[in-house]
Amino acid sequence: MEFLRYLKSIKVSNREKWLVAMALASILVYYVANSFLFPYLDSSSAMAEKIAIHAKRLTNYRRLLRGQDSVRAALDETQRQLVSAEMGLLENSIDALANAELQGLIKEIVRAKGLNFRRSDLLPVKNVSPEYSKVSTHIEMTGNLDQVVALLTGLETAPQIIFVEELRILPMETNNLKNKQVSASLMISGLKRVQPDSTPPAKKS
Repeated sequence: MEFLRYLKSIKVSNREKWLVAMALASILVYYVANSFLFPYLDSSSAMAEKIAIHAKRLTNYRRLLRGQDSVRAALDETQRQLVSAEMGLLENSIDALANAELQGLIKEIVRAKGLNFRRSDLLPVKNVSPEYSKVSTHIEMTGNLDQVVALLTGLETAPQIIFVEELRILPMETNNLKNKQVSASLMISGLKRVQPDSTPPAKKS
């Protein structure tokens, strides 16, 4: 009671009352900011950072997908070109059958051009890559020089992949240059898939 009477007896000026009111207002503002505003700002900053990270991740995903589409398109085009090119391979992958196929094909073209087929010799099959082998044959024939030229053109335009590796042409009459009869010797090769390995797999002990 005595303390209350003491407080009532204290006279406070208007200036002091204004200072006390400002102090109370400052305390209230700090309390509100500390309790609500500062946590919200921290949360908002963290959220903005998460959004930026997420957006960057999505952008990277989209870039990868665009690149994947380009790679897929390139692979599809390469596959199409490979299928088209392999249509020119000999049909048989077995060495002996491929040799017979090439010889039969060459004989047919030679005779279609009016040339006289004399002989042919099979040459060893050689692997030119892990996937493909070269089948070769050596042939001899006689006929008109124009027919030999037509034969070479026919080999170049054949649907199969056929190429002349060696060519030798000799005149039938060396003393008569007007005579176009010649003898020709060619080594002709084609491509096929490598013969499948017929060796049975080793048994596990």
